[in-house]
Amino acid sequence: MPTKTFFGLPKEKQDRLLMAARKEFSRVPIYESSIANIVKYAEIPRGSFYQYFEDKEDLFFYYVDSLKAEEKDIIVGFFKEENGDIFNSFTRYFDRIIQEILFGPDAAFYKNLFLHMDYRASHKVSPNFYEGDEKEKGRGHEKHKNERELFLKLINTDNLKITDEKDVFVLLRLIVSFIFASINFSYKSEQFGKTRTLEEIKADFRKKMEWLKYGALKEGEQQE
Repeated sequence: MPTKTFFGLPKEKQDRLLMAARKEFSRVPIYESSIANIVKYAEIPRGSFYQYFEDKEDLFFYYVDSLKAEEKDIIVGFFKEENGDIFNSFTRYFDRIIQEILFGPDAAFYKNLFLHMDYRASHKVSPNFYEGDEKEKGRGHEKHKNERELFLKLINTDNLKITDEKDVFVLLRLIVSFIFASINFSYKSEQFGKTRTLEEIKADFRKKMEWLKYGALKEGEQQE
């Protein structure tokens, strides 16, 4: 997280730093990025950078958080409109974010993020409704806990094979993994010289969700 010094800066200077981060992390993956370029774009001394952030990873993940800021309200809105239906809500959510990820102003940033994602990045990008780790510390702990409790209230489990809260989080982890897989489906296809349309990518996600919802076996093939 940024330091208190960063949050004490005028908004114009904060925004300039974030735009410098966007430019550099859109140009190359984080491991190839340069603090020298970031301070050049932001027009600040290199020494000032370390008054605001611990390192370039600190800035990178803060920028990720800035992109996620409005996502919670969007997901909550879908759940309310769909009366807690987890499958319809996430299908609508995916339809919205895939457009932003592939064609929005941060498309180059997202491409570098997803093609070079490690465990830490995947955890940061995922919505904050994973089951809490009892050892979780830091200023975001209470916020994440509150968000998880909110989603537990929003999700309608009446027609699900859910026995307790842990089952809810297992299902959520599966859906998040499907979201990532369908996003990477578009990038990997491109690497092999294939172009997937937006509708094909959405259809890929819907198929995964239907398998999760109804199972992959044909009707009548279920074994006792």
